[in-house]
Amino acid sequence: MNLSRRNLLRLGLALPAMPAFADTPTALLMGTGAPGGDYAVYGPAWGQLAAAQAGVSIAYRVTGGSSSNILLIEEGVAELGLTTVAMAAQARAGTGAWTAGVKFHAFRALFPMFPSVLQIVSPAGSGVTSLQSLAGQVVGIGPDGSSAANSVAQILASVGVQPKTVVTGGYIRQLHDMLAGQLDACAFIGAPPLPAIAQAAMTHNLSLIGFSAPEAEQVARVLPGMSPMVLRAGLFPGQRVSVGSVGTANIAIGAASLSKDLAEAVTQAALDHMPQLAAAIGTPPHPCPVRSITDAGITFHPGAAIALRGAGFDVPDRFVED
Repeated sequence: MNLSRRNLLRLGLALPAMPAFADTPTALLMGTGAPGGDYAVYGPAWGQLAAAQAGVSIAYRVTGGSSSNILLIEEGVAELGLTTVAMAAQARAGTGAWTAGVKFHAFRALFPMFPSVLQIVSPAGSGVTSLQSLAGQVVGIGPDGSSAANSVAQILASVGVQPKTVVTGGYIRQLHDMLAGQLDACAFIGAPPLPAIAQAAMTHNLSLIGFSAPEAEQVARVLPGMSPMVLRAGLFPGQRVSVGSVGTANIAIGAASLSKDLAEAVTQAALDHMPQLAAAIGTPPHPCPVRSITDAGITFHPGAAIALRGAGFDVPDRFVED
């Protein structure tokens, strides 16, 4: 999607002209996500607003997604990014294979975005129609660095399901491989409907694999930041009933080293246009609650806390960290 100034204005995303703050850099880098996923759209949409609000330029790095963006900030390469609470919780605790046991502290939450849900699909008629039938199968789990790539195996293991193997790759490519018979199913985490899945469902009959309520609760007990969610009927072409699943909240993150003024400005830019940003990826205009972030032990940037409190969000002092 071409997120030019003209396209953003068509969505109602007014870009105020603001001078750069004297004590901030003139250029920032944001980690986004792979084509076919929601970060690839949401990141630049927010970035253009944030750049205008703060008077800085923002460039974008296409990444695998959640954990990749945390690593970019930790390494001092990027100043802004998008991630999920589940991956942020792993980063803080040093859990998950991708952390190699290292606890990451260079990032701070800026604002809550939208929920992401695990969306598992297989070709209709393949016989793969339930979680249990994923046992012994080859499952695509999205790009390296995405939330799915770093959690799907754990999610399935928590309910006693062991695929033959899980394979990483681009969303669009993996769906193509699945329809060609090279993968048995795809399991991606994103704002539903994930663009790549919705596109494939327009021309192919797909089975949407769900979780029972006890299975979803079991995942939530085992994996911090995950909670039961529902893929409502009609979300995908041909989906006639609601399907239970699990998911996590998405958050914008920034480097702890950002100035208070800059963190406040880029956060305020998003808060002023939450409905329009949600519309850009087709999600409801209500951000996830702050509690979904603080319950996982994630702290906010002081500048972001100023903007959030001004917008009516409750950000406890103990979850604000320089």
